[in-house]
Amino acid sequence: MPKIGIVTDNTCDIDPKKLEEMGIGYVSLYVNWKGGFVRAVDIDIDEFYEELKTVDYIPATSQPTPQDFEDVYKKMLKDYDELISVHISEKLSGTYNSARIAAKNIDEKRIHIVESYEATWGLGHLVFALKNLIDSGHYNIEELNEYVEHFHEKVNVYFTVGSLNYLAKGGRIGKATAFLGSMLNIKPLLNLEKGEILPVKRIRGYNKIIKELTTLAMEEKGKGELKYITVEHTGSLKLGGDLMDEVVKLGVPREKIIFEPMDIIIGMHLGPDSGGIITTWE
Repeated sequence: MPKIGIVTDNTCDIDPKKLEEMGIGYVSLYVNWKGGFVRAVDIDIDEFYEELKTVDYIPATSQPTPQDFEDVYKKMLKDYDELISVHISEKLSGTYNSARIAAKNIDEKRIHIVESYEATWGLGHLVFALKNLIDSGHYNIEELNEYVEHFHEKVNVYFTVGSLNYLAKGGRIGKATAFLGSMLNIKPLLNLEKGEILPVKRIRGYNKIIKELTTLAMEEKGKGELKYITVEHTGSLKLGGDLMDEVVKLGVPREKIIFEPMDIIIGMHLGPDSGGIITTWE
């Protein structure tokens, strides 16, 4: 059976060192930060979120170049017969398109670019699942491609933001524009559905948004077996911690939950005081 490798990008939220340990290739998106475009993986995440609270502008982001992908693909193809390349949703970034251009330039028959419809740990969960399937030795590239295409159907991504202004200014708000201009103390509940940010409802009060967000994120899909769960935040340990506590109240062991700051590419578009829960089900 052909040896199959995985390529992803930093928005999957998996630590680059962990990706390297697993033999997974990755590219990084860029942030216009302190006077120039810098790879997101080269920025200290805690420092970034502290500074994001004080700046009066939203740092611009840029997708990886086709050359960035070509460099990774060439390196990976020395060790693998075929590659499956999964990235942040095409509706949220031009990363997918850069990957396709690079694959055409190198070898489209060996490099398979598949739309994930995911971002942040929805993509991260997919990478973990793909790695497990490949390591089992029972899946060919066609079966893996099909698995990726349907993976989003097993994922819940629910989140709230401190302000919708960041999403609006960054152009990533999608149909959630309906929530702009919300009243004071009204928190927007949003979800990522097939790669697009959608409005769910407006909720009055902090405690209610914590409970409702958690309840929706924990709705079972597929066979109802919780495979992965992540609670993340954009530098707000209070919001992240309260979401974490609510998940634990529902019976999920704390050690089963990934808890960490969100990748800065996604986080800067959500803005400070934002956070969410991502669950994947078998």
